[in-house]
Amino acid sequence: MPILVLTKGLLPLPITLTAYSYTSRPTDTFGVNRASGNYTTFCAQVEAEEKIQMKLYEKQQADMAKLADYVEANHANGKARSAASKDKVLTKIKGEAVLKPKLKENTFTFEFPECDKLPSPVLPFDGVSFSYSGEKQDNLYEDLDIGVDCDSRIALVGPNGCGKSTLLKLMAGELTPTKGDVKPHPALLIGRYNQHSAEQLDPVKTVFNFFKSTYPNSPKFKRTDEFWRAWLDRFGLDTKMQNTKIGCLSDGQKSRIVFAMINMRNPNLLLLDEPTNHLDVDAIDGLANAIKKFNGGVVLVSHDFRLIDQVADQIWVCENKKVSRWQGTIREYKTKLAKAMGYSNI
Repeated sequence: MPILVLTKGLLPLPITLTAYSYTSRPTDTFGVNRASGNYTTFCAQVEAEEKIQMKLYEKQQADMAKLADYVEANHANGKARSAASKDKVLTKIKGEAVLKPKLKENTFTFEFPECDKLPSPVLPFDGVSFSYSGEKQDNLYEDLDIGVDCDSRIALVGPNGCGKSTLLKLMAGELTPTKGDVKPHPALLIGRYNQHSAEQLDPVKTVFNFFKSTYPNSPKFKRTDEFWRAWLDRFGLDTKMQNTKIGCLSDGQKSRIVFAMINMRNPNLLLLDEPTNHLDVDAIDGLANAIKKFNGGVVLVSHDFRLIDQVADQIWVCENKKVSRWQGTIREYKTKLAKAMGYSNI
């Protein structure tokens, strides 16, 4: 909702606006390029241009290799004049050849470990009502009968203050219903991310030492230094970051540490509350790919509609103390919100 409000407020203004966002793709190594259309169109344009440049590069490399073989063969056969002619052509092509394209490489390419899928019901709500005061008149939710399974791919949406984060806390067992029951499967392991997850990190320890002390070796659990180095590197935490005190890292780097910790738990259900807040586009794409490959359940709260569009197959709307399933796509829901705000061109 805040993104829609910002969009509505900025678009009509008769000004030139330059904006920087973590949820945009970085410019290439040759400078800043102008692109038309929305972000999805931009990504498609960049990908198409990268493919064209790579094909051109590969063709030129093949042509130069063919000419080089010709020159070498004709020198060997005593045809110096013909070889010299082709050698001039080869020199010209080399001088005009395009550089090898530097394709975008994702530094956040982790995967959630394969989990044991549990039989339904995994996380059922039975007549759940909740208010922070305990009083019925303050209820955020009333008489919820919903359920989450290991096949769920759910995004929670709704107005600010409607209780999306509260619903995740009820699922995680961090809050107790004022009425009804939440009955998680006994073997359920939850991977939890919220906007305060980084607060569990020790700011005075290096990333490397934090993991070694948090997950000490035991008769059943033995990890070498090499294992931890490689493990952290998977989450975009290179050797320099691993040897840096956590308190000196950015919020985005701390978020990567949290995801590395979630993976250590080997969850079969992910509860993610605004996981992209501090992530750059590289990390967001890596997270989306990891969620898509994950064989467990996912419940997500995010203002990043692009992420929701990639990973969710159910949209649950939280409003008026109820939770209902939206029958359309997240893009259609966004359009509905925009129209409700009186602005139909967002």
